[in-house]
Parts: sequence; structure tokens; C-alpha cells
Amino acid sequence: MSIACFRRQAVRLGTAFLALCLALAAVFAPAAPARAESAGVAAGDRIFFGSYPQTEEGTDHTPIEWQVLDVQDGKALCLSYYGLDAQPWNTEWAEVSWDGCSLRAWLNDDFLNAAFTPEEQAAVELTHVENGRPQNYGGYSIHHGEDTEDRVFLLSYAEANRYLKVIYWGIDDESNVWSRVTPTPYAISRGAWRDLNFFTRDGDRAGWWWLRSPGLIQGNAARVIWRGSLCNRKVQTTDGCVRPAFWLNLDRLPGGTTLEKSAE
Repeated sequence: MSIACFRRQAVRLGTAFLALCLALAAVFAPAAPARAESAGVAAGDRIFFGSYPQTEEGTDHTPIEWQVLDVQDGKALCLSYYGLDAQPWNTEWAEVSWDGCSLRAWLNDDFLNAAFTPEEQAAVELTHVENGRPQNYGGYSIHHGEDTEDRVFLLSYAEANRYLKVIYWGIDDESNVWSRVTPTPYAISRGAWRDLNFFTRDGDRAGWWWLRSPGLIQGNAARVIWRGSLCNRKVQTTDGCVRPAFWLNLDRLPGGTTLEKSAE
């Protein structure tokens, strides 16, 4: 065999061997990481997703800042960092539970469509929301309503206790700045109340915000007051903040979406 023929055969064998190696590498390569991992989202992060008016005039589309409370199975439980609006729990006094209140309807219609584009809404997970007795404060022994299927909801007392250490009013609660809320200028223009003596961890005057759990008596709903602790108020009260919550499906983010994190 001539040297030229030998070289040609060596090249062909080398090319075939390289192709075989590449094929085997493709078969045995580890699977690509899940979107949740590539998104790099973890509990404790603050991220931006969607937009909502936040200036006093209410004509802006400011990105919404969310506090990530939990991450499970490629989904992130998000709570708005600020009080985004002021709404009654129910438009009129009634012995109503979460499943029938007007605030639930507002969150899953008006707010959902104002805050998220149709593409973003695809990542807002439809969630089975538990409303049974374990979700509520044991001292408020009233009817708690049925479980619901919601895209957007409020935290229950049990969730606020778990993630934000909210406890009943008067039990060493003056140091819990983590559960206090700052109303946006837009929420203030809508009637959100602020205390003169209690401040958030950012040094802003604290407001109060609704939970989805029932209050002490039928016709009242649970809330987190300016001290950062649990109390309750009549459902038709209009000066409380709304802090929407939802599960963000990290595998369904619109194409090209990057979850920008807050510098805090």
C-alpha cells in the first residue's frame, strides 16, 4: 500500500471514529437543566414580573416587584413586595368567605388582566387554594369557606405565619418588620392607610394588608396590621393594601423573558 493510500484510509477511519464519539456523547450526555434551575430563582429573592400602576397619577406601567417565598417543582410562590392597591375584602358587609368575596373576583379578573400580558398569564399557575381550618388562626373559629381554584390569591394566616412569621397581635410583634408593607403612591391615592409610628424594613411608614383567612367573627377578614401582626377588620373596609400572591411557573415564562432581580 502506498503512503498516500494509507493516509487516505487513516483520515477516513479518524473521521468515522470522531462521528462515533460525538454520537455516543449525545446519547449519554446529562439532560439539560430544568428551566427552574436556569432561571436561578430561589426563596428570598426579589424579582420583577408583570407591571401595574405605582405612581400617584396611576398612568404608568411600572414593573411589579415580587418577594419569592418558596420554590417547588419549577414553580415560585410570589408575593408583591409593596401594597399595590387599596380594595375592600368585599364591596359591602356580608357574612362572606374567601370563595365568595369581591376581592377574589377582582384579583382573578381586573388585576390579572391589568398586571400581566396574555403571554405572561400563561406562566401564572392555576392553583388549588386551600381554605380549611388549618390555614386559619385557631382563635378565629368561624366558617372558613370552600377551597378554590385561583390564578391570583392572598396569603392565608398559616402561610403568612410560615413565610413571614406573622403571629397574633400583642405577642411580641413590634420587632417583625419583615411582614410590614409599604403602600405604593398609587395605593395611597386609592385610600391606603399608613401608620405614623411603625415603619417597614426600608424605613417607610407601614400600612396594613389583607389575608384570605376569616376574621374573629363572620363578616370580618384577617389582616396583617402595621405592627406586622395578625388582626381582623370588617370586610367592607376600604383602606387596606392588597398584596397579590401567585405561583409562577418557571417553565412557562414567555420566550426571551429574564427575571430581573432587585438590588434590594
